Amino acid sequence: MQQEAFYIRTPLINVTEANIERVANISYELTFLIVAIILMIFIKFKKEKLELLNQKDKILAAVLETAGQFTYVFAMSGNAIIAAPIISSVCVVSVILSRIFLKEKLTQKQYAAIAIVILGILMLSVTDV
Repeated sequence: MQQEAFYIRTPLINVTEANIERVANISYELTFLIVAIILMIFIKFKKEKLELLNQKDKILAAVLETAGQFTYVFAMSGNAIIAAPIISSVCVVSVILSRIFLKEKLTQKQYAAIAIVILGILMLSVTDV
């Protein structure tokens, strides 16, 4: 009795290991575009006024968020071993900035944790060379 080959069915055509990353990135960004179009239709349906000229800060935030997403995808597609810990350390950057600008008090344990995270990232970058 012959054993039948197991095939995975997928709606993706001509997707290979060479281009799967590009397809995933495009799909990720298209998802945001589709959601934006749906929201625009919803706003029009509700007959809400959309005054873009009065919302420059929100436009800037949207542009910077999109740039951040592209940067994230670019970093993760390059050297994810280094990029992932650096991106994940955003909370440490927030704590450091809160100490600098908001004058928040940090404990010795918090300073030790910050030092460990920074040393870990430095060790990863040195050993990856």
